[in-house]
Amino acid sequence: MAFLQRVLKSARAASVISGSHQIRFAHSFQYLEVSKEGPVTVISMNRPEVKNCVNKLMASELLRAFVEFDKDANASVGVLYGKGGSFCSGYDLKEVAALSDSTEEQSKGLLKDFKDGHAPMGPSRLLLSKPMIAAVSGFAVAGGLELALLCDLRVVEEDAVFGVYCRRHGVPLIDGGTIRL
Repeated sequence: MAFLQRVLKSARAASVISGSHQIRFAHSFQYLEVSKEGPVTVISMNRPEVKNCVNKLMASELLRAFVEFDKDANASVGVLYGKGGSFCSGYDLKEVAALSDSTEEQSKGLLKDFKDGHAPMGPSRLLLSKPMIAAVSGFAVAGGLELALLCDLRVVEEDAVFGVYCRRHGVPLIDGGTIRL
């Protein structure tokens, strides 16, 4: 938490906050905590028991939070953070394994959800109009690396780990995040 506080202090200084009151977003999320402190919007991924890996619901919540941030006239800068000591360990492979047991129609239905700019990791294909900072601690691997690459700036703890280990097992990066390298 001290790491996030240092990142927020820098973000506040960069965006010249007038007052520091905290505001919660209007709707609740199951896997995210989204808050505002002046012009700084903090989006915290909150699935620490699975190193913040993204499932379909969390991807949808991330996309909604990023779109709301981008449309918010009072927001100047965003911070993406992973709670529990890990930024994001990619897509939830247990959910992917369940797809292999599903019918072809169910699999096509899931893929249909990812058309029109929506991506399996949520917002990773968006082009934001405001700066986003990734506050990376722990793992930012596979799709988690793609989320970090979405951000304009990455503030990283010394022991953070970046990687594309999914390629060892023949699993590609699912959102085309390598174009941001």
